[in-house]
Amino acid sequence: MMNPTEFLKARIAEWEAKSKEAGGNADFKAFEFAESEIKNYKAMSEAYEQPAA
Repeated sequence: MMNPTEFLKARIAEWEAKSKEAGGNADFKAFEFAESEIKNYKAMSEAYEQPAA
């Protein structure tokens, strides 16, 4: 079972691959969606790594 950090890194890698594929296929809508997912997962990863206040 993955820990949360591993899960987020896997999702980022998955969406980076989808982004690259969409860019190669000139599918701008899919590319934009993939880029937004990458941004979201990176934000979640950064928030998860912050120490609890």
